[in-house]
Amino acid sequence: MSNFFNNLGHKLATFMMGRNGVDTLAQWSIGAGIVFMILDFLFGPLMGNGFFSLIAMAFLLYACFRMYSKNIASRALENAKLQAFIRGPQAKMRTLSAHFKNRKTTKYFKCAQCGQSLSVPKGKGTLQVTCPKCGAKTKIKS
Repeated sequence: MSNFFNNLGHKLATFMMGRNGVDTLAQWSIGAGIVFMILDFLFGPLMGNGFFSLIAMAFLLYACFRMYSKNIASRALENAKLQAFIRGPQAKMRTLSAHFKNRKTTKYFKCAQCGQSLSVPKGKGTLQVTCPKCGAKTKIKS
C-alpha cells in the first residue's frame, strides 16, 4: 500500500506535464467559486433555485479547464490580460497599506501642480518641499 502512495506523486507529476497548471486566473476562479458556494449556503434556501450553486460550479469547472488545458499559449495570454487588469488596483492597495502603516510617523500629500504623492515626517513644523517630478515648491505643516 505504501508503494501506491510513493508512486502517486510521480504519476500526478507525469500527468501534469505539458499542462497549464494553477495560475492567477485559475486561483481567482476557484476563489469566486468558493464565494458563490458560501452565498449558496447562506441564501440558497431563501431563493430555492440553485442559482448561486450553478455559478459556483461554472467557476470551478472553468478553473479545472484552465489547469488541465494543454494550450499553454492561450492560457498564458488570458492570464496576462487578468494580471494587467489587476495591476493598477493592486498597486493602489499597496500604496494605501504603506500609508496606513506609516500614518503615525509620516504625513502624505499630493503636489498641487502634477499630483505626485509626496511625504514629510510628522512633527517637524512647517517644511518647504520640492516635488521631484515637476520641481514645484510647497510649504506644508507637518
